[in-house]
Amino acid sequence: MTQGKMIKQITIFALASLCLMACGGTATNTNTTANATNTVANTAPTNTNTVNANANANTAKPASSDPKRISFSKGADNTVENLDLEPGQSKKFVVGARKGQDLTIADADQAAKITMLTKGKLVDINDEPGNYNATTIANGDIVFEISNPTKKKIKASINVMIVTIGDD
Repeated sequence: MTQGKMIKQITIFALASLCLMACGGTATNTNTTANATNTVANTAPTNTNTVNANANANTAKPASSDPKRISFSKGADNTVENLDLEPGQSKKFVVGARKGQDLTIADADQAAKITMLTKGKLVDINDEPGNYNATTIANGDIVFEISNPTKKKIKASINVMIVTIGDD
């Protein structure tokens, strides 16, 4: 191989490497004796996979904003959820109910704010600080939010109770 051909191959390889590095890849094939066409063809797929893997690894998944489903132990009509809330922070919850049930959500220390997000499935609503009570008029999920309206972190302990109301 002449010195001119070797310089030409090195130059082509260097240009191909620079192009790949500009796209976020790094050159892995350092064989300067291979011909220029094979060097570019062999390097590109390897680096393309590396670039795609890095792009996928750096893509952050958004935090889930789905409400946490509240479930009851077998035979129980209430459950307690403990949570820490920073100032201004809130957490959503969902609970399943049937028509004609009494739903009560109570915060033990009354620091958290209880906000009902589901509309149209509740009547006879009693909404006092730290205590929310209503009667369900339809089957389905009830979504509510517990928030911290204070300027300090709170430890909320909410009691969610669903009781079937007797026949009137």
